[in-house]
Amino acid sequence: MTDLHKIALIGAGGMGSFHARTLARTSGARVALVADPFGDNATTLAAELGAASTLDPMAAAVSDDVDAVVIASPDETHAELTLAAMGAGKRVLCEKPLATTIADAQAVVDAEVALGSRVVQLGFMREYDVPHQQVVDAIADDGPLHLIRSLHRNTNADARTDLGVVGQSIVHDLHSIRFMSGREIVAVTGYATRRADRSLLHVVLMCELDGGGHGMVEFDDNGFAYEVMVDVTIGNSTISTAGPVRATERRDAGVTQVIGRDWFGWFADAYRMQDDAWVRSLGDPAASGPSTWDGLAAQVVVGAAIESLQGGGRVEVELPSRPALYA
Repeated sequence: MTDLHKIALIGAGGMGSFHARTLARTSGARVALVADPFGDNATTLAAELGAASTLDPMAAAVSDDVDAVVIASPDETHAELTLAAMGAGKRVLCEKPLATTIADAQAVVDAEVALGSRVVQLGFMREYDVPHQQVVDAIADDGPLHLIRSLHRNTNADARTDLGVVGQSIVHDLHSIRFMSGREIVAVTGYATRRADRSLLHVVLMCELDGGGHGMVEFDDNGFAYEVMVDVTIGNSTISTAGPVRATERRDAGVTQVIGRDWFGWFADAYRMQDDAWVRSLGDPAASGPSTWDGLAAQVVVGAAIESLQGGGRVEVELPSRPALYA
């Protein structure tokens, strides 16, 4: 690859636009192509970046004019586009989730294993969040792990499907439990408060970890503000992320941005560090950061959590064997 990596961005909505503007300020990268089936989105963002545009996401995934691909399209397109980009020899940064079904996530893992090298980084950006990193550093060698508790408040007033709530939002907390503990979730028990239309409003998940200890997710889909906090009880210690100090408003490049009710405001720095790390990794032989295996493992837990929330009781998580590529 050349020193200046040419990037195709697939999906020009809110998340894709954020990636595009972040990459535009990232050394070593240039967004060369923007793809979105809604033409106005693609052409407007492409014009801002001085990039080409297309209505065909699949064409962008395999384009000979780019070195790497960022996938920020709707969840159900992630697996197909990732497989196409991998098949065309591209490095990929794919937003979570890796897929919306376990079978599709497994297909991506199988394809990457067949390549013999990691080429995909998955967008679990909390691994790049400084408070999360500080907790991981603090709990190293601090005694037996008892509990990792993730509190996640969202500000979504609209009803979503169970898969939407668990697979789009809570999946972050499930991955946080995995990467912070270094353990897999082996069983989950879910409790829910539902809205009048039966959609999920409040969720509590109790997760059993291999090797002992538990993870706990507390999720509110219609809170007063967006918030993510983590507590870890380990040995004789309790370690917590501190709530970041946030102004009610901030001004960037003359634009006033109200923050506090969405994940961009809370995790903007983590997204920037994630994208910067991904670009820097493009010069390396293999991808780093969260992997397709992390995406598959999270998707299996998502399925178990939904089964428990809908049917009640404890549901075991049956992960496939972990390939050596992700050791």
